[in-house]
Amino acid sequence: MKEERLLSVLGKVDEQYIIEAMPSKQKIRKPIWVKWVAAAACLCLIVGGFVAITRPGETPPIISGELSQIVIPEYESGGMGFEGLMYYSAEELENGNPWCEDIALETLPVFRNDSYDPSGAGVPIGLSEAEMTEELENAAKALGLDILETETETIVTESEDGTFIPGDVICNMRAITGSGNLIVYANGELVYDLPGGYELPDEYHFTYSNTSDSEAEAVMTYLTETYAAFLDFDHPEIVLQGDYTFDGEYTRSYLVYDTGIDMTERILNFNFRTAQFAPDDNGNLMLIRLNDGLRMAEKLGDYPLISVSEAREKLLDGQYQTSVPVAMPGEKYIAKVELVYRSGPMEETLLPYYRFYVELQDADGWQMTQSNGLKTYGAYYVPAIQDDYISNLSTYSGGFN
Repeated sequence: MKEERLLSVLGKVDEQYIIEAMPSKQKIRKPIWVKWVAAAACLCLIVGGFVAITRPGETPPIISGELSQIVIPEYESGGMGFEGLMYYSAEELENGNPWCEDIALETLPVFRNDSYDPSGAGVPIGLSEAEMTEELENAAKALGLDILETETETIVTESEDGTFIPGDVICNMRAITGSGNLIVYANGELVYDLPGGYELPDEYHFTYSNTSDSEAEAVMTYLTETYAAFLDFDHPEIVLQGDYTFDGEYTRSYLVYDTGIDMTERILNFNFRTAQFAPDDNGNLMLIRLNDGLRMAEKLGDYPLISVSEAREKLLDGQYQTSVPVAMPGEKYIAKVELVYRSGPMEETLLPYYRFYVELQDADGWQMTQSNGLKTYGAYYVPAIQDDYISNLSTYSGGFN
């Protein structure tokens, strides 16, 4: 397996943005329905140009002057590259995001991330040992597995003489079973690891490359239904997406999220409540990664949003954050915009952003267009909440530590 793919599924990098197991008896939790999200389609639930963001019978959220100002987190590149995707054309820039430009939302929630790591090391924190034990027991039960033993890993600190000292804070716990391992991290992320892989039935084709959309749909339907109890999604929505490597090989990812009853819930679940299936080099199931990014989050309030046009003006005025190492080339190169949340232990506050994808031009020794015709699209972020509720917007424009 290529190193970048292994790092991705193990959580070291986000596969989408770096340039560069079956139990013997699986219990199905309950009947589920699976909705397909074609990567090239924008599914917008619009009535009269506006989207209902409240549940039936509920009163729309009231924005009061008591909402505190949000300190915009600095954007960390991670030191492993810049955030970008390679495609032959902008039309391929699709990832199943339920939001599109025609949707008009008045507010979205902002959260404090209680799994934020103030040390800057990006180590997830939050859950107690008892809570992690309960998570593992519930996961094992859903998979029909028996836990044979458990192991814990604590956060280590470096002493003055350069030695590393294990601490008392547990950052993850591993459960050894007779059919793979379960790992829960202190931020609530859950992994089912299958050393050696689980061989799927012959009719399924499960690889990072050379798998067609129809084959990917079939295998994702099978995996989502088979592991329904483990996922615990009410309405799983499968996303077909991928991007290209430098040599022009299309690399797909296998993602599903738990959709919601309104657009706000769908946006939150798309960003925070997801599951990723990972194949090994032999087409076997190697790993399932189950994310719940709001497991350790506290809602701060529903904040009013700026429009896409306002965000575009800010982008052109230089009021953005990016890890792209070249200057933003200009308005005509803006290829797409989407509404997203940034998440992870490096984000102290979880808030919505407009993410603009911009076709990058060669500059300062950076070759952004490949000889095979692939173009590089860099990501630029503009906070989506109104200026009255923002403080300390520090821009980051492509520097590396």
